[in-house]
Amino acid sequence: FGPTHKIIDTKELIDSGKLAAIKVKCLVLSHPIEERKKLIAGTYQDEVEHIISFEPRNKFIRNLAISLKGNTLILYAYVEKHGEVLHDMIRDKADGRKVFFVHGGTDTSDREAIRHITEGEEDAIIIASFGTFSTGINIPSIENVIFASPSKSKIRNLQSIGRGLRLKDGKTKCNLFDIADDLHWKSWKNHTLNHAAERYKTYAEEEFKIKLVEVDLC
Repeated sequence: FGPTHKIIDTKELIDSGKLAAIKVKCLVLSHPIEERKKLIAGTYQDEVEHIISFEPRNKFIRNLAISLKGNTLILYAYVEKHGEVLHDMIRDKADGRKVFFVHGGTDTSDREAIRHITEGEEDAIIIASFGTFSTGINIPSIENVIFASPSKSKIRNLQSIGRGLRLKDGKTKCNLFDIADDLHWKSWKNHTLNHAAERYKTYAEEEFKIKLVEVDLC
């Protein structure tokens, strides 16, 4: 309803010791040529449907989550099409680690129970929808955040990052893994890659430490 006024930014809070430091790893997944050709000039929704159902991509997310040390939060956008798939894949390979699945249909009491359990864990994995865990959840023990679904909302992205910046004894930093998808073909650049570029601009504006890594899914 009017202009926004920034009172203090994230970097100032980090520098003053009120938030954990953040390291952003931008993981750009290069998709096979045949998949790129299928999506030439397709709609944003066509692209999202491909991304969330592409098995090599989901396996990459699973392997990434399992490889990380510390409590890890994976954020997704589509419950049945993506969240459930990731949950099943990760649970089957978790090797005894506690794995939790949260979505809009999860009772508030259950979400609170998961929060309490996670606070006592050092290696739990939470797969949660952006809508349920981007705001209003306080889990200081989260050390890794993975953006598993493409997003173009600056506010929601920053709010989601905030889930990992809460301080806790012994915790000094949080790692954000921002997953982007390179589906461009010749002069055509795909929608979600453009959105990723906007996220990277936001990270630069917030003066986060950023590392760009390209990953071949072929």
